[in-house]
Amino acid sequence: MKLLIIGRGRVGNALRRNLEPNASFETVIEGRRWNASGVRAADAVVLAVPDDSIETLANAIAPHLKRGATVLHCAGARGTDELRACQAQGAAVGVMHPLVSLPSRRRSPSFLGMTFCVHGSRRAISTSRRIAEASGAVVVVAQTGDPGYHAAAALAANGAAALAFVSVQVLERVGFDKRAAERAIGGLLRSVGDNVQRLGVPDSLTGPIARGDATTVERHRDALRAMNRSVLSTYDALLPVIVSCARAAGLTRSKASKILRLTKL
Repeated sequence: MKLLIIGRGRVGNALRRNLEPNASFETVIEGRRWNASGVRAADAVVLAVPDDSIETLANAIAPHLKRGATVLHCAGARGTDELRACQAQGAAVGVMHPLVSLPSRRRSPSFLGMTFCVHGSRRAISTSRRIAEASGAVVVVAQTGDPGYHAAAALAANGAAALAFVSVQVLERVGFDKRAAERAIGGLLRSVGDNVQRLGVPDSLTGPIARGDATTVERHRDALRAMNRSVLSTYDALLPVIVSCARAAGLTRSKASKILRLTKL
């Protein structure tokens, strides 16, 4: 398959790097000054550009598409409406959103075991599946344009990074070097992710709340209060969510209530 990726940012470069080892794809990546001849030659075109640029780019490439081409974009917050110009030219259109954290264009994570959420026409889904599987990812067909879908992805990815930010600060306060703290928390989060994939939720929950250990939770709160009240506020804000997860895993109502009462003290 001749695949053209337009966009040299984090998503485009990550796709290219993950597809490079696969000989069944002839992958070309171009930036803002894309070449019409490249569009004409491509069996599939992936628009890996900012959300607000998708429709403009789709309108620009539409007249150059080869017959039977597929056009995909990678924006999890958008649907296929932005690709109507390509669809009008007979292209199969769809969304292929990698559920992967991509903070850098220079270093891309492996897509092995990751999930691509896709939707669109049957042919677009088939093309997305080929691309995902060639890079080691799995596919879930779902409506990516739903704000709830994008909120779930943002809550997990951005929320985890923000919690890591807070946790690293706490470890620094107790004597960790910053880089050592980042490695430690990063490894911990990786193990949580592995557990969620392997065991599911709520079975991947561990720790004092899962055990109903109110005494340890109280000690946590005392330590954080003495250290930084804003960190304590973060801990207390998350506590009811963790308790809810623990209840789903079997924590008794009485133990859950005892833990929740601690935030009222």
